[in-house]
Amino acid sequence: MTERRCRTTCAFCRIASRNDSSVHIELEKEAVMLFKDIRPKAKYHYQCIPKRHIKNINHLTSLDVNLLTDMKACAVEFLSQENQSPDDFRFGFHRPPFNSVQHLHMHILGPEHSVNQWNPMFNPFWKVFIPFDTVIARVETENRS
Repeated sequence: MTERRCRTTCAFCRIASRNDSSVHIELEKEAVMLFKDIRPKAKYHYQCIPKRHIKNINHLTSLDVNLLTDMKACAVEFLSQENQSPDDFRFGFHRPPFNSVQHLHMHILGPEHSVNQWNPMFNPFWKVFIPFDTVIARVETENRS
């Protein structure tokens, strides 16, 4: 997808380029930004996205390890500002084709007791929600290949 087309057709590219004034950015860093999910599934449900377009976890390469680390660090910093413990939160991605938006986004959900355990999109049993640690381990492993 070209940069120009992405800014007009991808909802998260519009947010990243500040072309969607309806979304409040909670925290922004050089390469990533964090905002509230429009359909929260927990008391705290946020999205952390890269500013550049990456379609989904299948499009990550070993060059994206630092980006993933930045995404997690942004989320942890935000939770700290909210006086929330990251240990009580889920960080992860939906496995394609279960992405609602075709732009990489990490879900931040919690506290754990407020997450609907029966929602298949976030229940580990259904293998739709892939934890952050699993994704970064896969990408790091590709780096050693």
